[in-house]
Amino acid sequence: MQLLFDIERSKKINPPNYGKGIIFIERKAGKLADIRTIDSKGNSLQPREKNLEITQRETEHSFRVNNVMYDKEVMVTELCDDGIEELISGYGRTHIFGNMGVKTYFWDTVKFESPYWKTVWKRRFNASKDHIAQGTPNTIGTYQKGLIELKEEKAIDISDDDAIRQSLYDMSNGQLSEDQIESHLKKFRKSNSKYSNIIALDKKDANAAAKKLGIATSGYVKDISSFAWDTVGFVYRTGNLKDEVIDWAEKYEQYKTQINITGYVEHTNLDEEVIKKARKVFQESLENTIENIIKKYLGKEFHDMVNFKGFLAQITTPDPDQGGKPKERGLVDVDGRIIYEKDANGKIVLGPLLQEVYEKDFGKK
Repeated sequence: MQLLFDIERSKKINPPNYGKGIIFIERKAGKLADIRTIDSKGNSLQPREKNLEITQRETEHSFRVNNVMYDKEVMVTELCDDGIEELISGYGRTHIFGNMGVKTYFWDTVKFESPYWKTVWKRRFNASKDHIAQGTPNTIGTYQKGLIELKEEKAIDISDDDAIRQSLYDMSNGQLSEDQIESHLKKFRKSNSKYSNIIALDKKDANAAAKKLGIATSGYVKDISSFAWDTVGFVYRTGNLKDEVIDWAEKYEQYKTQINITGYVEHTNLDEEVIKKARKVFQESLENTIENIIKKYLGKEFHDMVNFKGFLAQITTPDPDQGGKPKERGLVDVDGRIIYEKDANGKIVLGPLLQEVYEKDFGKK
């Protein structure tokens, strides 16, 4: 299928008028196949959370019926240093054109003043109300993806909350309210600490870190290739777990094995002291759950069903006593002492705590 379009008409109805951080080069027509939409590893360069748009079928119908809508935003590409144009805005339309068999179209070619503005404009193009007719507005995940990109590009000071607030304002073209910006900042801080020596964890990150250590995260592990095979365990951010007791008891009775509990600290403003205090509260709360719920209301056969494994390492301050290695690695106790970790080859290495027990029971190697 061939779409009929008039670039000069497009310029008159919707002239290129970009804001800060972006340099307009030209509005041109060309082959869509010449535009880069995936990286060297085959991953989509789509800046939004999802590649497929909910409204794509409606937009495809509109193109088939109305042809080109000149009052809507123009597709945008960046002229990269290698001479290839990378798609910045128009992924939904590119997908639609593929379905329709459209091979030639027009777009604006631009350059960005910095990596910061490239990341910002990749979301900002999709933030205008006018864009709803063309695709799906930015989601929470899209803004979070933008913040991660800014962090990886070292385009903002990750320790500065105000810098993050400003980038959210810029990405949304001022459409996010103060409350929405604070909500995004809080969500971002759950897994991105403002301190370089702290690993912030949200639930997803914590589960991933636990699995790497061979720790069960969400109940019984059926996968025989997992180090945690045939164990039952959960990863929690709080030790106040009285509502979980019945589920533990059911699984303990079903699988005849202890329930392994692993903790982590989730907070929007983590530092070493916050982590240390939170761990103590977690451990005390878990002990309270065991003493005042499990042992008080359940039979003796359930009294030892809980096995607290420890906390996921989150403090990476260099430790001179360990040759400058991060102070915490792998799994640690409430005081941050290493219980065990994985070495560079993926082998489990016992920390001082378990090594002492091993040597006591089996002798030194």
